[in-house]
Amino acid sequence: MSAADRGRWLRLVREGERPSRPDALASVARAAAAGERAAVRTFLLTIGPHLLRTVRRVLGAQSADADDVTQEAALAVMDALPRYRGESSVLHFVCRVAVLTAMNARRRAAAQKRRSVREDELGVEVLPSLAPGPEASASAEASAAVVRELLDTLPIQQAEVLALHCVLGYTLPEIAESAGLPLETVRSRLRLAKHALRARVLGDPRLADRSRESS
Repeated sequence: MSAADRGRWLRLVREGERPSRPDALASVARAAAAGERAAVRTFLLTIGPHLLRTVRRVLGAQSADADDVTQEAALAVMDALPRYRGESSVLHFVCRVAVLTAMNARRRAAAQKRRSVREDELGVEVLPSLAPGPEASASAEASAAVVRELLDTLPIQQAEVLALHCVLGYTLPEIAESAGLPLETVRSRLRLAKHALRARVLGDPRLADRSRESS
């Protein structure tokens, strides 16, 4: 490393920054966006496990729809890929699309369930819960289940930030980067989402019990 490079590195460290590392998927993503068949195949094979893992975290590990939603997410990624401008890493971009796709799938399923309930003239409170009992779930999964169940009730912008942060574990700067948003906007959306979730949990004894079990 030359003296100039060492000086630049020290300046970056003092300023709290890090030199950006090349994104290994960036060149494949560009080629896939251009329609190169070999690149499309390589790209889809590479992102497939990340899509499936993200979808399962949003829908729940036991969801029977995970494979279908993962395919839907792959199509959504390919559709959005020409608009990707490198604002974040390719994988952050891919996982964000997967989160949005999975949340849309959850909302569709919830709407269909509500229609079914109305048609059968049943109250929601008499429907059996499909969630595993607290004795069968680890505390982390119980907490994630509460978040997943309540994502459907939030505005989509707040739900996206909450899912990326609480379900996938993204930091706020990572969310801001992948969504192309100011950090303060992300922080505000997360704060509003947490307030809404807290109010919902406190107002629903069943969810309050599950939240206490996860703490």
